[in-house]
Amino acid sequence: MTDDHIRVEQALSSWRRIEAWLAEHVPRSHRRLPPPATESEIRAVEKELDLLIPADVRAFYALHNGTGPASDFDWPVWDGPLPIPADQRDPEREPSGYFLPDGGIGPLAHLATWSDGPAGCERVDEPGQRYLPFIASDPDGLYGVFVDCTPGAGYGQLGGYAEAELPDPGQEPSFAAYLADVADALHTRRIPFQHETSDV
Repeated sequence: MTDDHIRVEQALSSWRRIEAWLAEHVPRSHRRLPPPATESEIRAVEKELDLLIPADVRAFYALHNGTGPASDFDWPVWDGPLPIPADQRDPEREPSGYFLPDGGIGPLAHLATWSDGPAGCERVDEPGQRYLPFIASDPDGLYGVFVDCTPGAGYGQLGGYAEAELPDPGQEPSFAAYLADVADALHTRRIPFQHETSDV
């Protein structure tokens, strides 16, 4: 079995644990998980961004095209000051896709937009570097996690990015390892879950 196969199996196993936890504890987030991305959609993103998405990330997109519907990853419709007042909130329109510790896995359609941000696929300061932002903690994708798609030693590793800061590579060895950490943390209650009290 190749390293790619091992990472895919680990990612899928961990995701099954995460999804089971969601179904039990935050059913609205679970119900709103999108359908799979198609192979042609994944290849179109790779072609557009001129990179090869690591096998464990691809495996996730073959299950779900993100952790919530595309509307979860767009700017909110509320035009007033934040936070949104309780009497103005519409639970059916509030994002539930941002349930990972670092935010939410964006749908493929958003990745090209996020790649123009701080991590960026084509980094001017690092020619040849291919960072793909795919987990965001805000709707404009300026803060979150990227996967290193650069061929070579760092391929498949995760790093963090933030507006006006240089990307910080090598924070996790792989997306599969990240999902394993998240699954363990959820099942042992080691991380707070922002939707637990309101997601029904």
